Amino acid sequence: MFLLLSINTYAQKEDYIWPLGSNGGGTKAQLLLDTTKRFWPFNLNFNNDPMTLEYRIDRKMNARNTISSISYQDGELFAYSHGRAVWDGNDDFIASGDTINYDEAWEFWNLSPNTNFGFKTPQGMIMLPYPDRDSLVFWIVSQSNFDRNTSEGFYWGTIAGYDGQSPTKVVEKDNFVQTGDLKFGMVKANRHANGRDWWLLMISDDNTTIYTYLLDPDGLSLIDRQNRGRLNTGFTSGNAVFSADGSKYAVIDGGYYTLRGWISVFDFNRCTGRLSNAHHKFIRINQYSIGQSVVFSPNGKYLYANTDSILYQIDLSSSDYPMTELATYDGFQSFPDPSGLNQTVFGYWAEGPDGRHYNVSGAGTALHMHIMDYPNEGGEAASFRQHALRTPNNPWSIPNFPNYRLGPLDGSTCDTLGLDNHPIAKYRYESADTIDFRHIRFTDLSYFRPTRWVWDFGDGMGQLEAQSPYHRYVRNGTYNVCLTVSNEYSSNTTCRLITLGMTTTTQDTRPTADISIFPNPATDYFNLTLGDYVPARGTFTLYALSGVVVHTQRVYYGQNAVDVTDLPTGMYVYRLTDEGQVIGEGKVVLR
Repeated sequence: MFLLLSINTYAQKEDYIWPLGSNGGGTKAQLLLDTTKRFWPFNLNFNNDPMTLEYRIDRKMNARNTISSISYQDGELFAYSHGRAVWDGNDDFIASGDTINYDEAWEFWNLSPNTNFGFKTPQGMIMLPYPDRDSLVFWIVSQSNFDRNTSEGFYWGTIAGYDGQSPTKVVEKDNFVQTGDLKFGMVKANRHANGRDWWLLMISDDNTTIYTYLLDPDGLSLIDRQNRGRLNTGFTSGNAVFSADGSKYAVIDGGYYTLRGWISVFDFNRCTGRLSNAHHKFIRINQYSIGQSVVFSPNGKYLYANTDSILYQIDLSSSDYPMTELATYDGFQSFPDPSGLNQTVFGYWAEGPDGRHYNVSGAGTALHMHIMDYPNEGGEAASFRQHALRTPNNPWSIPNFPNYRLGPLDGSTCDTLGLDNHPIAKYRYESADTIDFRHIRFTDLSYFRPTRWVWDFGDGMGQLEAQSPYHRYVRNGTYNVCLTVSNEYSSNTTCRLITLGMTTTTQDTRPTADISIFPNPATDYFNLTLGDYVPARGTFTLYALSGVVVHTQRVYYGQNAVDVTDLPTGMYVYRLTDEGQVIGEGKVVLR
């Protein structure tokens, strides 16, 4: 069966490419004239560790909240959409995909090929591998009736070619299912406990009723309507989310004018699709806020909820679900503006394959994203960094994915297909502090239900049994770090070479380091990403062409924000050094 092969044979990288940004309605020729690259679309690429950003100048999609994509299991982008058209990984229309989900509003929002606007509903679309149909991807899109500020149902369709052998084309489209009034978006999917099928949940416009659909080899069917929400009428917005293990479901719904919102948390039965054990919390929403969002920590202990200005952490391990304030919007603007137009207020969440959570600002002109590095940790240890990632333009939304790395619920009453969770080992690493660069923090990213973790840090100090440990190396060097995960079915090992600082053997040869700068050209900020090398004291120096030093700062493994706001436009030369040795150099253009 398809899923059995995916568990045992393939990497699960369907969510490793995030297509973001907008071309502003410009043609490729016009974009090439834009020396600032302000309206160049881009990807977040999680196939690289650390994650990198990359331009996609051929992209024609103008996303306005609705974004969905799916990659092949090896991480190569297969298809993406904003709900009105669908493109392939080369940014070309998929055959018969230049028009999907056609209705009376389609022509209004798509006046020319360069103004291909999509739906403006967060979580308005999702793409799923079709159960037992290896070549097909299934999509579902929330319909939008802007005259009534509601949705009257949803569209669905399919794309062939996901097996990498069949021709890629849209097979079915424009299939409309009338449901009655639904909320804009909030379409979420969760793996059935049999490890093959998908549950899909949508919410009534008044926030009281959850519609539960099942996608199996026979197609899509309505299973249940559950009246378990809290009444919240009027024009509202928010999002929905499942926990990583699929056992919980949460919704936040906030009034655009009423200042009133609700956070609802439920237990979810992956066998039956039923919700139970409802907890509801009132939350005050700022007027005109559209960025309220919720997301679970990977371990399921915490739920994070935010308005546009306050981030809360809810402890789900306590029976009363206490909610504490974790952060308040710090007032930062991407570009200083007395009107506040460029405020980087909080917005919608998505879970990164790297174990971090990413939050896109609810302000359409903000050029920064927020990042939470350690969402499994309580309080400030979660490391929520405001405006941590500079982007060329504001995607205004974030792709809507299920947890592709969730397998069957072994031993449950519906574990009937003979599929088992064979764990896959994966981890990330970074320096645990800025003083001792050899003190390394390892974060487990393994999936398919491992129950045991064994580390070999490559320094001859023996093995350690722990999930996400810290380890201090005594000396500089390159170490082969291996993580082995196992459960009752099998084990799996992954190894990575980690280079810490300069050694006597590398003084005459440049150590391997992966360095990228984005965006380039830049205007005020850019991101310097340093991978494959942990510097002892990394220093980034920027020179004018005359050789004069105009900027210098400390840099670390991973993402580094570089502020060049006060520098004049022109070409500059950069040099990255560690303990006096050059590990990288190149050019940066400021516009």
